[in-house]
Amino acid sequence: MNKTTLCQIRDMIINLSKSFHFSRGKNDYKGIYIFKREGGNNDLSLELTVSVNEKEEKKYEVNKPTAVLFQSNDVIEEMVADEVVAFSATSKK
Repeated sequence: MNKTTLCQIRDMIINLSKSFHFSRGKNDYKGIYIFKREGGNNDLSLELTVSVNEKEEKKYEVNKPTAVLFQSNDVIEEMVADEVVAFSATSKK
């Protein structure tokens, strides 16, 4: 029997991009996100490429703890949505 450890699952998630599409209020958000390992340490970088209402794509990067990768897909996707909305609000200024 092949048993996959949590660490192996975590490592499979890193460097895999995932697309997203959601709406909040009057805005329609589309893009991709990817988790990347920073250097040789355990820190992660969440890289977001975002388009709001089909306008210019912008890139954004934020550090996240490795523990994020052990969350459910729903929790990760909600966290990504919150980051996207926060980033989009600050990038308009």
